[in-house]
Amino acid sequence: MSTDTLNHSAMLATLTISQWTARKYDKSVSKQVEAQHQAKDAGRYNKMLVGKESLESIQKIANATRTYHYKLTLPWGDNGDRLLPATLFQDYADSMRKYKAEFDARVREFVRDYPQLKEEARTRLGTMYDPFDYPLATDIAGRFELKTEFTPVPTSGDFRVNLNAEYVDYIKRDIESRMEQRLREATKHCWMRVKEVVSHIHERLSDKDKTFRDTLISNAEELIAILPALNITNDPDLVEIADEVKALLIHPDRLRQDETLRSQTADKAAAILAKFGMKL
Repeated sequence: MSTDTLNHSAMLATLTISQWTARKYDKSVSKQVEAQHQAKDAGRYNKMLVGKESLESIQKIANATRTYHYKLTLPWGDNGDRLLPATLFQDYADSMRKYKAEFDARVREFVRDYPQLKEEARTRLGTMYDPFDYPLATDIAGRFELKTEFTPVPTSGDFRVNLNAEYVDYIKRDIESRMEQRLREATKHCWMRVKEVVSHIHERLSDKDKTFRDTLISNAEELIAILPALNITNDPDLVEIADEVKALLIHPDRLRQDETLRSQTADKAAAILAKFGMKL
């Protein structure tokens, strides 16, 4: 696939999540601990400025958003950009709007409770309480953010500069080479994700005494459903493997109740895994 073609079939998605950690290094307490134990440079004491449960709902939404972002995108470069297939954009954008709305709602609740949480910290932290550790109430909301940004996949044709034609061609070839390498890495990542779910199926089903959750199969179903979009290079071998994985997607209750079916499915998973050697 050329980078120009990729530019029309995918985009770069960047997810930014900022959260107030509510932790503060206490230099005085750290020195006291070291003195008590006759130690030096032994560690750092970080106090929790508010009860950790007050931030759990925000952290939960942030983690779910990040997990979803990684599920629908592929690695691209080293600056946080991820490759999002155009066919998944609508689902991605709709879900991200919901995640952001939920995140913002939880942040508003925290901001509302923030003055009370500071007062509770006076008792909870005792002599470690320091009012100067806390952001102003008017600033605390700005410590939280969840946003997504979309940019086109750059191509060598985007490079324009007043240089000798020989140097311009050299730089364009370098851009093309790096883009092709990133495409190979993105495809390899697809293979790794398929291998991971198949490995889990094989591991859990090959031992009849091992229990497993329904997510063993549902996780594989979710991946196979979006794999055609993630297979941005239309790798025919990946298409073939995905078709074989579909044979493993048997209802968990049937696998629990039928030992023969469970064993046969484990064998099929092993046969699929044997084909990954040349791809990874």
